Amino acid sequence: MAVSGGADSVALLHGLVTVGQRVGVGHVHHGLRGDAAEADLAFVRELATGLGVPFQAARVNAGIRDHRSPEARARELRYAALERIRTALGCSWIATAHSLDDQAETVLLRAIRGTGLGGLTGIGPRLESARVLRPVLGVRRWALREYLSSRGLAWREDETNADLSIPRNRLRRQVLPALEEVHAGATEKLAALARRARESEADGERAVERALGRALSRGDGGLWVNPLELDALGPVGRRRALLALLSEAGLGDRVTTGHLTRVERFLGAPQGAPSLSLPGGRVLFRDAGQVWLGPGPGPAFPSRVSTSLGPPDPLEFPERGIRLSWRRTVRPASSRDALALPAEPSPSLRIRSPRPGDRIALPGDLSAKPLVELFRSARWSRRQRARALVVETNGEVLWVPGLTDASRSCGGPVGGWQLVFERLSSDA
Repeated sequence: MAVSGGADSVALLHGLVTVGQRVGVGHVHHGLRGDAAEADLAFVRELATGLGVPFQAARVNAGIRDHRSPEARARELRYAALERIRTALGCSWIATAHSLDDQAETVLLRAIRGTGLGGLTGIGPRLESARVLRPVLGVRRWALREYLSSRGLAWREDETNADLSIPRNRLRRQVLPALEEVHAGATEKLAALARRARESEADGERAVERALGRALSRGDGGLWVNPLELDALGPVGRRRALLALLSEAGLGDRVTTGHLTRVERFLGAPQGAPSLSLPGGRVLFRDAGQVWLGPGPGPAFPSRVSTSLGPPDPLEFPERGIRLSWRRTVRPASSRDALALPAEPSPSLRIRSPRPGDRIALPGDLSAKPLVELFRSARWSRRQRARALVVETNGEVLWVPGLTDASRSCGGPVGGWQLVFERLSSDA
């Protein structure tokens, strides 16, 4: 567990050892506070030795300035060092001694900085991705100190905790005590707010997960999205879903608020621009009621095909989600899903992709209709058209599986075979 030498971490360490929990102690020296930090390290080493638990220290330089705030820089360096110590000591988790007071301070600090609803969740009791546990998050700071005092146990005081130029210290020493005077139990209520916000966030995440499960399908080198499923989440849920979607596409760390706003506007304007460029060479591509997210320049639709077909061998086109197979029957009837054929089908039967200028004669029509008009009337998207197949014999289109009823039999008396169309998946 992480032990700074302060009262909270020392109390947690003693408590874990007392109940028989196997622990190792990790201490991070931040390269700040000079001799006081060296004394902290020596104190924690002696404490671990006295308790008979493994100890390891790490030194980092949190004083080097970069784009991060001093607190964020120290925190990131600390957790990275603690992870290395956890691995070296063979421990399953990193336990930290964040208390209920820390939780209240965090919620209040984030609130006055203008956090969104997610920020009110505060400090999580468990962080799976970083293998972090916070066992005393529901315990008041005074109770931890009382635990030590009643047993005559010592701890170290960090003198920087008295520096009121640090916002958290000022909240701790001035603001929260004032709030307690206004309303007794203010600290507990702020921590309770974090619990409720976390529960609400968890509910929202589950709703987003379900909506994404319905809205997303993989294909053509990227992700197809049904925006209507995301709209049903409402504004907050939709934005959360879009963040998850962009993260799934590898853009999580590169998306700004401006990017997210543009994505929302793109999805909300079905008649707008056909595409939207995103960071990392990604693009949103509009196709009828669906949107595709993936690498530019757009979806990798299936290549064109042309092949002969005869019974009894079937043909499968996995990239199109289509299977064509044969069925013996005495009195076959043409339909949208089956083409009636003679007992000895013509060897010239051909399966191919549509071509510009294709026409087909439908039952009851006096003349053949352009295939492009049928696609338009059926409101087939570019994705559907790219997957379409036609059945042709002797240069004449007989059937477009999934779009038209079979127009006529194929050479000779009907009776013997049916060419059957099947979908391999609902996404195609």
